[in-house]
Amino acid sequence: MLAPSLPYPPPMNKTRLSTLCVFLIALTACSKTSTSISQSYRNPGYEQTVFQKLFVIGVAQNQESRKAFEDTFASAIANEGGRAQASWGVLPDSTQLSEEQIRGAIEGGGFDGVLITRLLSVDEDKEYTPASTYNNPRTTYYGGGYGYGGYYGFYGTTYAKVHEPGYFETSTTFRLETNLYSVATNSLVWTGQSETVDPESISDVRASMTAAVARKLKEEKLIP
Repeated sequence: MLAPSLPYPPPMNKTRLSTLCVFLIALTACSKTSTSISQSYRNPGYEQTVFQKLFVIGVAQNQESRKAFEDTFASAIANEGGRAQASWGVLPDSTQLSEEQIRGAIEGGGFDGVLITRLLSVDEDKEYTPASTYNNPRTTYYGGGYGYGGYYGFYGTTYAKVHEPGYFETSTTFRLETNLYSVATNSLVWTGQSETVDPESISDVRASMTAAVARKLKEEKLIP
């Protein structure tokens, strides 16, 4: 049995529609997780190398995490104009892969590059902001000496004093390392470390990190 149809909303005028669009764009921008490439290195012997098909491997003991990461990375590479394939489709084992397994999958798939990513660390940094006291500029300060000049003098003087308690701010940073190898020479061509700060979820880490690395590979002209 089909679910009943939802009622159509009333027509929206252009002003309300424009306001809603601006709000949604701002909301999306505010919630977007940011990833930076903190450091990278390219082997000078491969300055003219452009990889046509990459084999993506995520180093993870959890098979579902591996699948999700490799699929996201392959899509990110495709979004930048390159070609990539997740390794789990041909190497579905949940245990550590052997060299023979990886080599066989690479040779049979026409890959010219291998992209391997591992998690380096998840760090929590706490920054303390000390307590502070200051006079509120919007109030009147009463300095009436002993007794503060009566009950209102005491009230006014007390109200003018603003006490801000100290507090901690906690920041979480996911650091990952990605290496790109040439299949022909089995040599490292490019390596980079990424930092994703305060993501909303693990899926945000995957999406933000893989997009950032894919853009970097495009900038380095390592993918078409």
